[in-house]
Amino acid sequence: MLIGCTAYSVRDYFKAGEMHCLNFAGIMSELGIEALEYHQMFFESWESDYLAEIRKSAEDVGLPIACLGCAGGFCQDDPAQRREDIEVIRDRLLAASALGARSIRVQLGRTGDDAKDATVGIQRCIDALNELIPTAKERGVRIALENHGGVASRASWILRVILGTDPDWVGACPDFGNFPREIRYRELARVLPYAFHVHAKALHFHADGEERDTDFARVIRMAEDCDCQAVFSIEYEGPGDQFTGVLRTKELIEKYRSSAL
Repeated sequence: MLIGCTAYSVRDYFKAGEMHCLNFAGIMSELGIEALEYHQMFFESWESDYLAEIRKSAEDVGLPIACLGCAGGFCQDDPAQRREDIEVIRDRLLAASALGARSIRVQLGRTGDDAKDATVGIQRCIDALNELIPTAKERGVRIALENHGGVASRASWILRVILGTDPDWVGACPDFGNFPREIRYRELARVLPYAFHVHAKALHFHADGEERDTDFARVIRMAEDCDCQAVFSIEYEGPGDQFTGVLRTKELIEKYRSSAL
């Protein structure tokens, strides 16, 4: 279980101009991070030369690029908008390939109606992803679906999408914090066996270092029990200094990763 970090965890440093995609790898290496997740919002270009520079910056410090974080949304009523979203994700698959990334993280989106999300929304997502699978296979980049509301608000719906496509190329990106707390562990247990990438989300910590809202020990144990091989990418979204939040999350994963191995 490698410990990664998404660029979104240190978004304030990106926004302040103190960090950019070309120095992200070096800074993460200094923090002891083992794998990288870039986020599309911080890219200055999608040109091949820029992507090659980012890839080299990661290779120079010996860190794999595990994932490119993208948005997505495949279930709008407007067919033209759906087509545009499919083609954007196709472009991101090409960019991820140029980066040497193992996967892209996408969101499925929402129709605006729960009943439609569970029916036509799921089918629209299946149709869109089946269009993208040939590109994913050609480029060797897998597609990880995050539990992020709408069609991806329930594990059973995510699994219907995955099993309606090709589970070798379309899988899950379980986020620790995105399922409602009352069903969180049940839902995470269902999607972890299909995980290509994981978001180890943290927001608040107790004095003893434990995360306030999610039992990291329990989730990591579930992942180990199903032989989940995904990178656990830190997604710190709490208050205070974001580097400090990343390090506290890293220490928490290490605490239970080492005891589970």
